[in-house]
Amino acid sequence: MMRALLLVLSFLSAWGVHAQFATWHFALSLAPNSSGQLYSLFLVKVYQEQVIETRPLSRMNFVHQAQGRAKSDANPTGEDLFFKFQVRDCFLPPDSTAMGFHHSDCIVLDDIWKLRYWEYPQNAGQGERIGKGWSAEPLKPSDGQLAILGRYGLHQLSDLIIGEQLFKLLHDMSDPAWVNAYRQG
Repeated sequence: MMRALLLVLSFLSAWGVHAQFATWHFALSLAPNSSGQLYSLFLVKVYQEQVIETRPLSRMNFVHQAQGRAKSDANPTGEDLFFKFQVRDCFLPPDSTAMGFHHSDCIVLDDIWKLRYWEYPQNAGQGERIGKGWSAEPLKPSDGQLAILGRYGLHQLSDLIIGEQLFKLLHDMSDPAWVNAYRQG
């Protein structure tokens, strides 16, 4: 009996050292979503560096979960990930908890479309366009711009930017010098 127990414990110990568990992360795609948003946000489950499950997220749900204001598999400790990665455009006001105020916006998200398009691709009404993007080509980043996005894990337009890389990108997009470098990409 003792020998069998030791054998099982030994097996479990060896398996535990080598086992890798799936983890949840936030992710971004530059592909439009079904709601008409020009990018898509997700929760993704990653196992051995492969995405094995995706769950679409609305902008509001992403912001609340990343701020630690809503329960999230990708942020189980409720940490303010925007603060952690210094995404200033998404900081919660210091007194927001005391006031019962739930900040639900992150204005840098308004600029994500600019990574892919050189002009806002949807009509704003009466044929007018909203603004200019940062892309060097009409519907996709140039090769140089894809190389810049490759630093965040996006090597092709179909790739996802996952986890910390997403927050690093949002941080960098708030820097005018980074935007200028990207435009020249």
